[in-house]
Amino acid sequence: MNVDQELQKQARKSLRGTDPSISKYMQQLEHEVCHLEKLNAQLNREIQALQERHQD
Repeated sequence: MNVDQELQKQARKSLRGTDPSISKYMQQLEHEVCHLEKLNAQLNREIQALQERHQD
């Protein structure tokens, strides 16, 4: 995903300052995004390994 990291940080920071419940929700979302990115990376490695095996 091509997203400007600095812009993303600023958006999160401004949202956090708005309301404590939004801050908590943003933290949960960030945690879930991190988890999904790790799973995605793992799946991409597995796909690549399978593709390499298939080529042989």
